[in-house]
Amino acid sequence: MNITKLFIPLEYVLIFFLGLLMGIVSVTGFLLSSMSSVEKVVSYEEVKAREIVRQAIEETARKDAPEYGYSYEASDEFDYDAPAFAASMPVDTKETWLNWMLEHRDESVEFLNKRWELAQSFVKSGELKRLEDLRAFLLTPREHFVRKANKGKEYADTWLPIGYGATITDPDVVSMMTTTLNISPDDKVLEIGTGSGYQSAILSNLTRHVYTIEIIKPLYVETHNLYLSLSDKYPNYKNINRKLGDGYYGWEKHAPFDKIIITCGIDHIPPVLLKQLKVGGIMVLPLGPPGRQYIMEIRKKKDENGNIVLTRRDVYNGLSVRFIPFRDEKGQAYYQSVGEEEQEK
Repeated sequence: MNITKLFIPLEYVLIFFLGLLMGIVSVTGFLLSSMSSVEKVVSYEEVKAREIVRQAIEETARKDAPEYGYSYEASDEFDYDAPAFAASMPVDTKETWLNWMLEHRDESVEFLNKRWELAQSFVKSGELKRLEDLRAFLLTPREHFVRKANKGKEYADTWLPIGYGATITDPDVVSMMTTTLNISPDDKVLEIGTGSGYQSAILSNLTRHVYTIEIIKPLYVETHNLYLSLSDKYPNYKNINRKLGDGYYGWEKHAPFDKIIITCGIDHIPPVLLKQLKVGGIMVLPLGPPGRQYIMEIRKKKDENGNIVLTRRDVYNGLSVRFIPFRDEKGQAYYQSVGEEEQEK
């Protein structure tokens, strides 16, 4: 039997095995890439939330969107003077106010009546001291910020859950913290803890420069889209600059701020926020251990020697309140006076 020997040049062999190796590497890379992509996506809700914010940012043509687009900054071209609009609203009698609101806002008479009565009770209690703050409260429809699960309690003077372990603060406490800030139309105000969006909505009637930070991603998305849905009827909401992030470190890009309001409980004043507060500025926050805080007014001043000094005032004179904890991105509370086990409560 004749056997014919097949001769294959060495370079062909090398080319064959090199091609085979490259194919294996490509397939392996594709599989690893696919696995990596799957690992990065927590859930369908996560993907959906990112897409909602991305589309919202694009549709409103806003600038400076960091990672995933979880940021909104008011356009420099938008110039709506909400404080001037608020000042034009009569509040001498319920009848004149109600007629003005129906002409300019066309809201539910039922809710308007409840809002007026609640506001008058806060005027009597001293929780709405200035006309500017009264007008800001009367212009803000709490019914839009209370979630559907609490329908019928829109103007109950109590806190209500809004999901994600967060709450909308009692309207009387919101009023007291707002009136303590003593906001002027040109003030730059930073809020830590956007939450339902109600507090910032009130602030946006007092100044055109509102900044707010929320750390809970789905809550940020929900409230961001709520603002967008309401901004045609309430253009002052377009002045609310907002972002997803850890409020403990403030918003350095826009610092310093004339006023800072913290809407979550903490047992110390965050140093970075104090640094971002202007000299002469006011910070209002619920200060104290877990489960019991006091609404404190902090004023930052300079003494005759040029040294920074702080003054504190308990605005409720000993009456304690309870806020959800001020948490970091890992969900840990920023309490310094308790251990990790207590922080989790």
